[in-house]
Amino acid sequence: MTTQQCPICRADLPASERYPDRLCAGCAARAVDTEGRPLTFYNVAFSGGFRAVFTDDGTDADQVSRDHIVLVDGIRCWADEHRFGGIVVRPAPES
Repeated sequence: MTTQQCPICRADLPASERYPDRLCAGCAARAVDTEGRPLTFYNVAFSGGFRAVFTDDGTDADQVSRDHIVLVDGIRCWADEHRFGGIVVRPAPES
């Protein structure tokens, strides 16, 4: 099996041509907003979409749902819907 490494913790993951820079589940689970509040991500519907909520109280994380920017261990990342459902977190592109 071909593998790739998580860009945060360097853990081995199954290789993905579409998301070669995706974070492992453990690192993605540590995603926080810019104020440090932990986040949980969902698809909006069966057909996809992206929604972020604050893990501590379940309220909508509107800013993250709009701009997709999260921090993982202080590293700026981008959370979005995965092509075939679910959520993928990757390092944010340099702006």
